[in-house]
Amino acid sequence: MSSHDEFDAILIGGGPAGSCASAILAEYGHRVLVLEREKFPRYHIGESLPFTFGPPERIGMIPKMKASHFVKKYSVTFVQPDGRRSQPFYFFARYDRETVAQTWQVLRSEFDQMLLDNAREKGAEVREATAVNRLFMDGEQVA
Repeated sequence: MSSHDEFDAILIGGGPAGSCASAILAEYGHRVLVLEREKFPRYHIGESLPFTFGPPERIGMIPKMKASHFVKKYSVTFVQPDGRRSQPFYFFARYDRETVAQTWQVLRSEFDQMLLDNAREKGAEVREATAVNRLFMDGEQVA
């Protein structure tokens, strides 16, 4: 970074938390920089969104998720270590809004890319393949 770059917030990491936080900050008009060590899309373990609708809705991802090729999920069954399965838990039986009665089975590399692109669309500056090795506090001299 050059000394003339000024940001209201610098986020380290462009994963789901960093992408969502930067999207919201940028949405509010803050100048945001995201520093991500990897180049997206990147491999990452985890492919099933937990049952959630509010956070993706808050950052404007629901239309993008609905337009995606990700498999829609309307229920969940839990499998015990001994192989026994629970009764299916149908989201619509618990929640009255059609929109919250589903989630998606995602490929994390693609989902994370969508989230990072969403942050960019909202105005965050993203620098990929940029490792953060040390933080300097105000007034601290760079050696």
